[in-house]
Amino acid sequence: MESQLNSGAVDRAGVLVGGLSRDFADSTILTDHSHEMGQLKFALSGVMVVASTEGHWVVPPTRALWLAPNVRHRVRMLGKVRLRSVFVNPQYPHGLPERSCLLPATPLFREVITEVAGSTSKALLNRRTRLLMDLLLEELTEEPATPLHLPAPRDHRLARICTHIQEHLDDMKTLREWSKELGYDQRTLHRLFIQELGMSFLQWRQQAKLLAALEWLAEGRQVLGIALDLGYQTQSAFTAMFRRNLGITPSDFVRSMAGA
Repeated sequence: MESQLNSGAVDRAGVLVGGLSRDFADSTILTDHSHEMGQLKFALSGVMVVASTEGHWVVPPTRALWLAPNVRHRVRMLGKVRLRSVFVNPQYPHGLPERSCLLPATPLFREVITEVAGSTSKALLNRRTRLLMDLLLEELTEEPATPLHLPAPRDHRLARICTHIQEHLDDMKTLREWSKELGYDQRTLHRLFIQELGMSFLQWRQQAKLLAALEWLAEGRQVLGIALDLGYQTQSAFTAMFRRNLGITPSDFVRSMAGA
């Protein structure tokens, strides 16, 4: 099980509780589970799709996922995923966010988490590993990465809109049209999106398209077909959106899946 630590070590005196270093085949699914500890998850290659009560993340090899303690989640692997994780003592002042989120993964972070996650139970308790863990956390003090997270709505009106968007990603229905269909003031729906999801209707819809694009690219679909299925009239318009949000082109993303 993914929840088992390969180290077997629990050191409640420090921030590091244990490490996990495992490789998973394409399409592997880790069913719903949670951890009492916080967890930093990173894929050296492949893409992880993580669904939780807090929302939905697509985690490429350029990002690390911080899962706060006791967040119930499931994971789907796209491609061969070389997972490296560390488990963090929530009682220790680790400086990580209170809520789960994606964080930038620098080349140094990549090397350090690989070393710490693969440490033996004896090595986890030594001074070198503790220093490496401090360095790992230091690498995560930069500004958060471009969010690849889709928050889940609770309000029934937002849930209806968001479910429709995810099931019909090429539908370009406006918030004004939704307000007429649902019988609510457009400003009320806009305010609900901001208050509950932290983004506007248009931002949430674009985020849904972006995350779907990442999943489809990881599954090997062609860029033009993805662009059309997301409602873009041209491949270049889709590529421009992708680059604007992630700083790379779709083809760059596909290459990054292979890892270093």
